[in-house]
Amino acid sequence: MDKKRRAKKSQAVAGAAKRKRGVKGNRTGKNITGVFINRIKQLVLMAWKPRVVAVIVVVASVSLLYREANVSQLWPIKSVKIEGEFNYLNKENLRQKTLPVVNGGFVSVNLASVRETLINLPWVEDVSVRRQWPDQILVRVIEKQPVVYWGDNALLSTKGKLFVPANKVSLNMPKLNGPEGQHTMLLKELSRMQAWLVDTGLYIGNMKLDARRSWTLKMTSGIELRLGRKQVHERLHRFVSVYLNNLEAEERKIKHIDMRYTNGFAVAWKEA
Repeated sequence: MDKKRRAKKSQAVAGAAKRKRGVKGNRTGKNITGVFINRIKQLVLMAWKPRVVAVIVVVASVSLLYREANVSQLWPIKSVKIEGEFNYLNKENLRQKTLPVVNGGFVSVNLASVRETLINLPWVEDVSVRRQWPDQILVRVIEKQPVVYWGDNALLSTKGKLFVPANKVSLNMPKLNGPEGQHTMLLKELSRMQAWLVDTGLYIGNMKLDARRSWTLKMTSGIELRLGRKQVHERLHRFVSVYLNNLEAEERKIKHIDMRYTNGFAVAWKEA
C-alpha cells in the first residue's frame, strides 16, 4: 500500500509541474505576440501624425510633378536685374548681353553661364549672380577702376589687371611704358618713386623702362629725369636732395636732368 501511495503522489507532482511549464510557455508566447502587435500599432499611429503625413504628401507630389512636367520650364525667369555703380559700363547693355544665356526656369537656369558672359568684358572686374524668388536673376557687377595707362591702348586697374577697352578713353592718369609682362612691377615702382618725390611737389606723368632696362621719368611739369640702369633708387634720392637745394626755383626753365653721373648730374635748360 505504501508503495502504491508513493507512486501516485509522484505522478501527481510530475503532472502539476508539467501543467505549470505549459502555462508559463503559453504566457511567454502571448507576451511576445503582444509586444509585436503593440509595435505595429505604434508605427501605424506614427505614420498618421500630421507632420509625417505632410512630408509624405510633399515627397509624393514632387515625385509626381517631376515625372509629369519638364523641370526646366517650372517657374520661368521673367527678368534680369543688374546691380552696381558704373562710370564706363551701361546697365541696359549688360542686361541685354545676359538675356540670351538666361535659359530654363528658376531651378535649372545656369548661373555660371550668366557670369561667364560678363566676366570677360574689358571693364568688368568681377561678377556675382544669384536667384531672386520667384522669377528674377540678380547680377552684381564690379567695374574696373583704372589707375594708369599701359602703352598706347591698354589700362591697368587698381588690382593690377591689364585690359584694353573697346573705345579709347581720355583720363588724367600717369602712363607706363615697358617690356611686355612688366606692368605689375612698373605700377609698384610708380607708387614707390612718387612717394619719394612728394616733398618736391613733382608728379610723375610718364614712366618708361626701355629694352636696355634704363629708367626715365617725365614729370607733369615737363621735366624729364634720366636715372639710367644702375642704382636707380639711390639716384632718385640724390635728385630729390639736389632739386630741393638747388633747382626748385628754376623748375620752369629745366628741360631734363641727367642723374647717370657717378658724382654729379647734368641739367639741360629750355631755350629762351
